[in-house]
Amino acid sequence: MRLMRTVTGGAPTELRAQADRVKRGPALADKVIVVDPSPRPEISDLTFDIAQKIEGRLIALGVTVYLTRGATSAPTESERINFINGTDADLVISIGIDNYKNEKANGLATFFYGSDQHGIHSLVGERFATLAQREISARTDLANNRTHAKTWDLLRLTKAPTIRLELGYITSPKDSARLADGNFRDTVAEGLVIAIQRLFLSAEEDAKTGTLRIEDLRRAGIRN
Repeated sequence: MRLMRTVTGGAPTELRAQADRVKRGPALADKVIVVDPSPRPEISDLTFDIAQKIEGRLIALGVTVYLTRGATSAPTESERINFINGTDADLVISIGIDNYKNEKANGLATFFYGSDQHGIHSLVGERFATLAQREISARTDLANNRTHAKTWDLLRLTKAPTIRLELGYITSPKDSARLADGNFRDTVAEGLVIAIQRLFLSAEEDAKTGTLRIEDLRRAGIRN
């Protein structure tokens, strides 16, 4: 009985990544984050604008930020993955806007690397996806379509924990109207930045979903 295995499962590399995240502390000033705005033609302007809003807020907090494309460029997914893997990123945020043949489809969903069938997933990716989904849902009126594990190449082949956000449906009149509002896009960007900060906070330092503001981070000195 003493020789029987009492602990099963676990992913050593994921556990090490999680431990390293905690060890590095809550400050964002030494972090590297990649923002990947979808280059799909009908949404490229919107996703790039949101990416720039995130970039500006993160730079103000001392983060090193990379965008996977410019305003008019459209690199392939494999090119973007190669770029991401060359940055030594701590986190990757891929921004998309979904579409569907039925205009009634609407709402926000967030995806992280994992497979329920094979019992594998990114611990940090899942945690970050949950935080991002909750923060944006708490700050906007987008329907909450929850988080989901996927084995898409962008999630599977990137070295850093990666999430994919689908910020509503461009084919939904309600969602597309909201996304056309610059103030709404500002709210989405702020929610994502707060989700990033919450990922690096301990449970004791964390705050209720939807309550933190970037000004709070600056006043608390978390920038340094």
